[in-house]
Amino acid sequence: VEKVAGVSSGVAPIWVDKNSQNRILIIPGANNGGNRTCAEVAAAFGLPNDYFLCGDRVDYNEGVFAGNFPDGVMVDVTHGTYVDFELEAPIEIEGKLYVIGAVIVKGGNAANVYFYPGGSMGDSGLTAPVNASGKAAGLSNLTFCLIEQGSDLVIALKTYIAKPYSTDPVTYNTATWAVSDGLGVSTEYGLHMGYNFYNYGSENEFDLVEANLDEIIGPIGTIKAIDYWEGDVHYLEVVVTLDEETYMFGNTYLYVGSYAGYDGLYFEQFPFYAKDDITAPRVFKINIDDIKL
Repeated sequence: VEKVAGVSSGVAPIWVDKNSQNRILIIPGANNGGNRTCAEVAAAFGLPNDYFLCGDRVDYNEGVFAGNFPDGVMVDVTHGTYVDFELEAPIEIEGKLYVIGAVIVKGGNAANVYFYPGGSMGDSGLTAPVNASGKAAGLSNLTFCLIEQGSDLVIALKTYIAKPYSTDPVTYNTATWAVSDGLGVSTEYGLHMGYNFYNYGSENEFDLVEANLDEIIGPIGTIKAIDYWEGDVHYLEVVVTLDEETYMFGNTYLYVGSYAGYDGLYFEQFPFYAKDDITAPRVFKINIDDIKL
């Protein structure tokens, strides 16, 4: 497990990559002692307040947990510090199946949040943040935040921007491009494309940012998404707009689907796209039955 620099509970979130499947995050919260709730985890990641089904916070002292975890969650702690967890199968609660969406690992006066986009059946080596000793603090309590299996829906986008030349007829330079901002944006050389979780039943709005391979240049427009019914067909509509009306959209590649399907996918393999036309705004109207979850 990678070390995370210790921070106080009143500062902005600090990201550290563990691997492509999860993130470690120290988040601010209402409790000065560092205890965090699943609702605070959801807020830190820009998710709906009720995104997680929260298990109990279970204290750990002298090798013994003082309470019970959700049925089916098996936990092992090594040296009072390192946490492994595993599910033999998704957890059934009121007829629905759940997996682990986040784990809150508290020790000392802070907690590490391990966030699993799309859910996890297990992980190992989880720790509380590093304390003054330079090592991970001993475990003091543990909380599991559950998500419904297969309920995640993420949106990501790359588009080329068409800048007009003063010619007759008008021609365009399409070398500029933009991507969705959001979670999982790498600071290393590359696309700098982020993804966003979709919240059903409400208008979702995400930033569209101009970028090059070195960096994000800045906001250039918005991505709005909403789902609705027409008769017995359930649609998701994604509308991409630019702040500068002079510019237009060139080839556009849209991902809508599960996080598992998105992770590691090259943008030219995205399931929805519009090519060989110049337009603004760019609108995708998708039958939700055509989205792979």
